[in-house]
Amino acid sequence: MPVQLTTALRVVGTSLFALAVLGGILAAYVTGYQFIHTEKHYLSFGLYGAILGLHLLIQSLFAFLEHRRMRRAGQALKLPSPRRGSVALCIAAYQEDPDYLRKCLRSAQRISFPDLKVVMVVDGNRQEDAYMLDIFHEVLGGTEQAGFFVWRSNFHEAGEGETEASLQEGMDRVRDVVRASTFSCIMQKWGGKREVMYTAFKALGDSVDYIQVCDSDTVLDPACTIEMLRVLEEDPQVGGVGGDVQPPGKGMAVEDDQVQAAQVRATEAWSVHQRHVSREQ
Repeated sequence: MPVQLTTALRVVGTSLFALAVLGGILAAYVTGYQFIHTEKHYLSFGLYGAILGLHLLIQSLFAFLEHRRMRRAGQALKLPSPRRGSVALCIAAYQEDPDYLRKCLRSAQRISFPDLKVVMVVDGNRQEDAYMLDIFHEVLGGTEQAGFFVWRSNFHEAGEGETEASLQEGMDRVRDVVRASTFSCIMQKWGGKREVMYTAFKALGDSVDYIQVCDSDTVLDPACTIEMLRVLEEDPQVGGVGGDVQPPGKGMAVEDDQVQAAQVRATEAWSVHQRHVSREQ
């Protein structure tokens, strides 16, 4: 039987059943017929109650049958395995509080996503910025998977004493470190957050499918990456996903600086499909 005809019959049948129940309830209410009752009618059971009870029983039966039908249909349907794209988490750091930065990097380390690449770009390469590289080594360093590079320049401004050849060499070194390392840290000449993000995007290029971004005072939920990726890959019309930013101790009074240490359920960051990034480059 065609699907449209089946649907039409179900709609007609449901409508007739609803009308029959409504008519029966109305007739029972008007007549007030009672099957049994106590002497002073404190308790009684009549046609009105019988119809309501029967209606509830039939509705429960229909709900059970529909649930069973949908469950069987879902079990019979064989869906293709979802494509799991590669993801890089880019962390923008600028004169961050050491405790916040440690919490951020440790939360990135706990993210439940296979082969997640973590790129931290420090906006500053002076001696007073070196503590952030030390914290990177403390939390994520110490293995062959970790790499770092202290760059005198950035992609839009050459550092002191930088030649054209050395500038190009630095750009190549940044790309090599980021692409070859699971965890990487780039310290570069100050240029603002936009320059930090540009360095991460430029270095990654088309080596990953998705880019996830957060600040260095963000604590990430372990499921944030896989949850956002699920949304992105379920709907090809979605190009970016934002998360739920929550301050620590939700529901409690917090100081301004504590708000910056927001804990993220999905992620504070927006995610960008790499194809869009490549077009902008």
